[in-house]
Amino acid sequence: MSHEWTMRFLEHRIADKLILRIIAKWLKVGVVTKEGRIERSMRGAPQGAVVSPTLANVYLHYALDLWAHRWRQNKARGDVIIIRYADDCAPRRREEEAVM
Repeated sequence: MSHEWTMRFLEHRIADKLILRIIAKWLKVGVVTKEGRIERSMRGAPQGAVVSPTLANVYLHYALDLWAHRWRQNKARGDVIIIRYADDCAPRRREEEAVM
């Protein structure tokens, strides 16, 4: 999950610069290593952070959902659905001639 793209996606919906700055800091918070050093994150969201599921959903809305919508219109045949819960995804395709 690119921090740069995540912030771009958020800027489409959030006008408050303070909120955007706080989210940017959340993204870069990093982790403490076994040696006690802090390693800053360059991508992804902090594991277990309260904001992580929300940021994952925002990112996936743009990166997966909108892509899938365009793909369905241009390439797909039959019924194609994508079931997404938070950051999990289960693409499905139903064909008329499929054997059950």
